[in-house]
Order: sequence, then structure tokens, then C-alpha cells
Amino acid sequence: MSQWEDEAELHRIYQEARSHRNSFFEKLALLDGGTVALVITAVLGPLHGIVRHKYLLCIGLTVLVVAMLTLLRRNLLAVQFEFHAAADTARNPAYIHNPTTRKQTDRLNRDIHYTGLTGVCLSGIGIVLLLIDVWLLLI
Repeated sequence: MSQWEDEAELHRIYQEARSHRNSFFEKLALLDGGTVALVITAVLGPLHGIVRHKYLLCIGLTVLVVAMLTLLRRNLLAVQFEFHAAADTARNPAYIHNPTTRKQTDRLNRDIHYTGLTGVCLSGIGIVLLLIDVWLLLI
């Protein structure tokens, strides 16, 4: 294999890995949204008068909704990163050496990382708050 074919294969593997990573965040956002819908259905249905800690429930649901929106924003940033990299490569194959373009790419990459991390943490906090509310419901 030539060097160009090796680089093309590595690029394909890298794109596939990014696709799987983006898919993970989409699934987590769907999990958050499904959890919110399930809890709202349960609270409005059979558990309507039983819930004693309504503020904890509201906080947990709010955190999950914010987590879902944060994760969706993370995937939007990932798409913007792909378009940015593709456009710069098409215009100038040596775009990596352009300091302005490199700064924009680094900023997008950093934003993707921290937005994803924030979304995952908020998802965990929201689930834990809902579990605490269920535990308090049972005692």
C-alpha cells in the first residue's frame, strides 16, 4: 500500500469512530428524553397523589431536559466541525498550517469535548435525583 492509501484508510477508520461516538451521544439524549416522558406519564397517571417530594422531581426532570439539550448541542457542534474541516480541506489542503483555521478547529473540538462531558454529567445527576425521589417514595 502506498502512503496515500494508508492515510485514506486511517481517515476512514477515524471517521467511523467519530460516527460511533456521535451515535453514543444521540442515544444518551434519547434516553434522557425517554426518561422525562416516562416520569411525566407516571406522575400524571397512577402516582399523581403519591409523590411527596415534588421539588426534587422537578429538579431531576429539569436537569435531564438540560442534559438532553446539551447533548443535542454537542452533536450539532460535531456536525459543524465536520463541515468546517471538509470545507477547509477542499479550499486549501494545507489548512492545518493556517493559524486562524487551526484556532477555529481547536475551539470547535474543545467545545465538542466540554459540551459532551457536561451533558453526560448532567444526565448522571438527573438520573440520580430521580432515583433518590423514587427511593423517598418507597420509604
